[in-house]
Amino acid sequence: MDIKALENMHGMLLEALRHREQEILSYLTILVPALGGFGWLLYYAGDRATLFVFGTVGVLLLLGLGAVYSLTLGYNYRYITLQLAKIEHLLGIKEAMLTGWPKSRKDFLKRYRKFRCLPWCTPPEMIKVFWRAFLCGIILVTAAAGSASKGELTKAIIISAGGLCLLVGFFYAAVFGYKLIDKCEREQDWPDRLPVVKDQ
Repeated sequence: MDIKALENMHGMLLEALRHREQEILSYLTILVPALGGFGWLLYYAGDRATLFVFGTVGVLLLLGLGAVYSLTLGYNYRYITLQLAKIEHLLGIKEAMLTGWPKSRKDFLKRYRKFRCLPWCTPPEMIKVFWRAFLCGIILVTAAAGSASKGELTKAIIISAGGLCLLVGFFYAAVFGYKLIDKCEREQDWPDRLPVVKDQ
């Protein structure tokens, strides 16, 4: 195996991690107008039940999709980190990694289980801020729309949609946790450090 190729791949993966953190910002260009539209609905469409329900459910779906998108980026980030850890292990530089970062397949298996049994993969801190913001947005939109709605059926639809989006946006972390643990379990025990090949 070419050590130089591994080093180049290591650099590209580090660059990919930086891009994963920036990709969540692009979703805000959709979210901000949607929240502005919800403000308009609260102010102008409170008496038009059908428009109010469809508009509110649309905003809730965007917020739910944002939460799942954050988790997707987080899973992708963790998977790249797993690949980086394997490369660093093969290059024999795992001692240079920060103590808090997982360094082996077994470390990943331990790290991404909640309560020691439930697979759980949340995003890194920069993306996690947005994940939590999307979840809080679902709660706030549901509460605001539920209190502003006039009929019982309208309120029931909005609260049900908000509750479903919240549950999916939160517990999808278990789905990605399962996927990450499955990838780790498929890995064989990593070989020892690759031998250094001297340039001819």
